[in-house]
Amino acid sequence: MNRVQFGEGGCEKIRKYLDSYVSNELLIETNHEVLRHLEGCPACTAEIEAREKVRSRLKAAVNSQPVPPELQARVRRRIQEKSSHSWLGAMGWSRWAVAMAAGLAVCAGVWLSGSREKLPDLANRPAQNAYIQRVSASLAAVLKVGLGDHIHCSIFRKYPQNPPPVEKMETDLGPVYKGLLPLVRAAVPEGYRAIMAHQCGYAGRRFVHLTFEKNGDLLSLVVARKNPGESLGALNAAAEASGVKIYQSAAGRYMVAGFEAGDFLAYVVSDLKGKANLQIASLVAPGVHEFLTKAST
Repeated sequence: MNRVQFGEGGCEKIRKYLDSYVSNELLIETNHEVLRHLEGCPACTAEIEAREKVRSRLKAAVNSQPVPPELQARVRRRIQEKSSHSWLGAMGWSRWAVAMAAGLAVCAGVWLSGSREKLPDLANRPAQNAYIQRVSASLAAVLKVGLGDHIHCSIFRKYPQNPPPVEKMETDLGPVYKGLLPLVRAAVPEGYRAIMAHQCGYAGRRFVHLTFEKNGDLLSLVVARKNPGESLGALNAAAEASGVKIYQSAAGRYMVAGFEAGDFLAYVVSDLKGKANLQIASLVAPGVHEFLTKAST
């Protein structure tokens, strides 16, 4: 059997680390060792992508299950009652098993939806880059562009207590793109406030980046000029808004929705659950598409 070998243990050694790698639990040195191996091993790269997809699907499946609000309290009350054979006999084993399974589903849903991965320190750029590579491993390359800048610029950042004034953000966007701020502010749902808008760079690429916040949730509009050959057209569209096709995919806790606008790629990125990110992208896309198409000419 052919196997790509990298150092002692090769694939066999690296695969022992994959679950911890996906959970962001490895030491920095070990994390880098896994990354070096993945760069030259298609088999292990495919394996890690498969594990990422299984986790995302499991989380989505649990979150999609409707649970009666009174069920958790009912299960707790039953557990607190004194156990007896007569109670089990009266209730019936099948009903007891269903109630207990539902209780476990509630707990699992709370754990999956409420847990947050440990993020690297703000000063640790190598670990941040490794985190971005790992989280985006399951995405198409053209969608990684938007996710990478969102995490790099919006997540790994210490925000001031008060956001800069609108005038300052428009100045930071520059004369060509300052009109994006009022356009997107008007399109996002009520309650979101702009906390950052500027031009930035990541991985050798320039971006226009707007970030909004609501109740601790961060939402980004990320814009980049297309590189030669870049297109979202090979993906399956998840929605269409006023003729603009939108393509969305999950990557760990993040949702990435992308669309094309003339010479630009635009992305709406957040960790909103369900279809919330796609719905906001559908609100934002028509106006942003028109704005960027004009900027392309």
